[in-house]
Amino acid sequence: MVVKKILNNNVITSNDEDGQEIIIVGTGIGWKQKPGQPVETDKIEKIFRMDTASSTARLKQLFLEVQMESIRVSAKIVDYARAHLDNDLKKNIYITLTDHIDFAIDRFRRGLNFRSVLYWELRTVYPKEFEVGMYALKIIEECMGVALPEHEATSIALHLINAEYDGNMSHAEATVDIVHFALDVVRLLLGKDFDEDSLDYRRFVTHLLFFAQRVMEHKPLDQQGGFLYQTMCRTYPREVKCAEKIARYVESNYQVDIGTEEITFLTVHIVRVAGTDGNR
Repeated sequence: MVVKKILNNNVITSNDEDGQEIIIVGTGIGWKQKPGQPVETDKIEKIFRMDTASSTARLKQLFLEVQMESIRVSAKIVDYARAHLDNDLKKNIYITLTDHIDFAIDRFRRGLNFRSVLYWELRTVYPKEFEVGMYALKIIEECMGVALPEHEATSIALHLINAEYDGNMSHAEATVDIVHFALDVVRLLLGKDFDEDSLDYRRFVTHLLFFAQRVMEHKPLDQQGGFLYQTMCRTYPREVKCAEKIARYVESNYQVDIGTEEITFLTVHIVRVAGTDGNR
């Protein structure tokens, strides 16, 4: 391999045996090098091969903006994830995860920390991805001396989930979108502030995560008899209105038909989390 372009002292580009552009990372690999010279193979730490020219360009730009350690840590996390997850990861994970880690560390050092609303529930729905997220925190602390809070494992897990799924939409972003929209609807329509440490709240968000997962897979619950749905409509009209608003949002934004079975179960959880069961 020969040097194609020097991005900085630690990142260069070259071409592999098939002529595909690759990005090579290694301490000092670009130092005093010039295009056309042989790549110093003993300095190679990681070679990145992306799927498209646009993703290669995005990764090159990112590597100009982030810390070298963020690149190293992200690559280690991806290697660990590939060995421990059931699904393959799309190569864009190198872009999204590296960018996230670099930003998360900068945010932490400036004292800007946010608690993830999905922390407890994601552990239940995506336990393997969450375990990788927790392992990632150990790698970050060992390599960069930064002990990020445990809730950051949720964000890392969401990036992994996103990389496991293909399609026109981001699986992880869509999941978060549906969960957050549903929570906002209940807050606004019922005027309810949640106790995020309560069992009913955790059950509700867990149900929303499974609901979002079914939406992403286009496998909502089958349409069943409407007796329970009609009973809920008579007994809990406001809660049914919340559930139906969530269903219409999903149908409009994700092109998945939501029937009365899903609406009924959403309503049951809304009743519990709102504390209205037995208060009619």
